[in-house]
Formats: sequence, C-alpha cells, structure tokens
Amino acid sequence: MFTVEKKLQTSSFYKRCVPVDNELKQVKANFDEQLKKNLKERKRFVVVCGPCSADDPRAMEEYLLCLKKIAGRFPQLLVVARVYTSKPHSNGMGYKGTAFHLKNNAPIDLDEGILRCRKMMVRCLQIGLPIADELLYPELYECFDDLVSYWFVGARSSEDSLHRDFASGLEVCCGIKNATDGNVEKAVDSLFAVSRPCVFPYNGAQYVTDGCKFAHIVLRGGLNDGNYESNLTAKQVRLAKELLQKNGLNDFVMADLNHANSGKIAANQMQNAELALNSGADGVMIESYLNSGVSDGCYGTSQTDDCLSIADTELLIEQINFEIEQRNK
Repeated sequence: MFTVEKKLQTSSFYKRCVPVDNELKQVKANFDEQLKKNLKERKRFVVVCGPCSADDPRAMEEYLLCLKKIAGRFPQLLVVARVYTSKPHSNGMGYKGTAFHLKNNAPIDLDEGILRCRKMMVRCLQIGLPIADELLYPELYECFDDLVSYWFVGARSSEDSLHRDFASGLEVCCGIKNATDGNVEKAVDSLFAVSRPCVFPYNGAQYVTDGCKFAHIVLRGGLNDGNYESNLTAKQVRLAKELLQKNGLNDFVMADLNHANSGKIAANQMQNAELALNSGADGVMIESYLNSGVSDGCYGTSQTDDCLSIADTELLIEQINFEIEQRNK
C-alpha cells in the first residue's frame, strides 16, 4: 500500500529559497569545465574526498574549510568535495543522509532536508570546492543540479535501468561504480549503457538523451561469499582499461579506496592509495571526516561507514601527491 504523506515542493521552490548568485553560478560552471576537460586530458590527478554521508552542516563546514586548505597545498591534484546527501544501505536500514535527517525524533521532512542540503552545498561553493553527490533518487536531481559538478551512480544502482537511463542525460562528470559483487566486466557494461543515447519514461513524460560523454567507471571492490574482495590490483585495473578501450569507452578509472576495497576499515585507505596509483588509476575516492571512525551522531564523526580523520586525510593526500610527482618524473 502506498500513502501520500504530503506533496513535495518543486525544485524551483527550493532554488528560490536557497539561491545561487551569479558569482557562484560562474564558480560552479568553471568547476564543471575543469573536471570535464581533465577527464579527457588527465593533467591533474582527481581526488574525491569527504564523509561517507554528509550530516551536520556545522561539522561539514569545518571539514570543508580544512579540505580547501589541504587542496591549496597541492595544485597538481584536482580535489572534489564529497557531499553525499542521501545514502543507500544493503539492508535498507541506517542513517539515510541529511536530506532525511531527523531532529529530536521528529518525523522526516524532506522539504526541510532538501533546503538544508542546498545550504550546505552553497557553502561548499563559497569555500571554493567542487561538489560530488550520489545520484540515488533521480527525482531529486533538479533540486541540486545547479550545485553539483560530479555525480556518482552507486554500487546498488549501477545495474538499475532507471539510474543508467537517467545518468545518460548528464552533462557533467559522472562516476559509475561497479556493483556490490565487484565484477569489473559488469561495471564496463554499466558505463556502456550510460554512454549511449536512451529513451525512457520518467515523471509522466518520455525522455530522450544523447548519452553521457563525461562518464567513467569507479572500482570499489565487492562482497563474495561473505568476504570483501579488492579490485584495485594491477590485473583488475588493466582488465578494466582493456575492456573500456575495446568498447570505445573512456578508459579513465577511479579507485574507491574504502568500501569493499578496504574491507570497510578506513585506515586501509592509506595502503590502497599506493596500490591504486601503482595499478594505473586516474583518480581516487577517499572517505574521511573531522574525526576517525564511525558513531551514532557524534559531531564530525561518520554515521555510516568508517572514515579517516582530517589529519590522516592530509597525510594521505600528501602521500598521493608525492607518488604522482614520482610518477611524472
């Protein structure tokens, strides 16, 4: 049984309530172009970095200010803020992100949550970092499309027809993660679908797309027979690039250093970075927050997956920068 609890406001309503001024519109447009150009030229190594799920706007602002300072030290890296506003879970339970955030056990109010997310993203642009978010609910895309420069289709969505079809219409960078089993070939299949023109029904209309020209795969490992398995080995990355080239697809490969690749242990991201770089990855995704670990609502600590502290994140980005400098000599 479906029950309509209430009608949501329109995306134009949210944009009027939390507007983006002309200066920030240009900042966002510049980030879009930088990322798209770099996806082709690969002159800068991409680092997508942030908490598993954004929550408290105050903690996020503190984190983003720290991240911006770190990014300023390493201009040859292209640092993107991970500001994930909605989160899936394998069993459907757990913290769903700040768009669904409850205050004092009050009922979920998505209107309030979406406005909170927009304010957090606007602050990120003001600080001077491009924004990445997960394309979990396509219906919320237009609530944030004027703010997000990098969309990601998650492991639980990348084989879903609606998410593939919708992503094929994106005109900004889009990372397509391998499914939860870690299969590289399936990730290439998903990218193939996203990269091609598509016709699909959505929101009471028939849509047609040109195919996303700025999509690439993200290797995040997998879970098989209850065991986490990494796919950041040189063999797996080489296989991915060979399949991408064979299918005429962009062979940019991003390595997710956490999730199944780390066995859900954030500290393993340190060694995974070296593995990814040695394997030929073109970018990485790091999960980090102000504090290390995971907790239930502690300030600056992840409410979902285990994260690195901002201090360890700085050490990791220093390590990545050093490895890139050595690789480019």
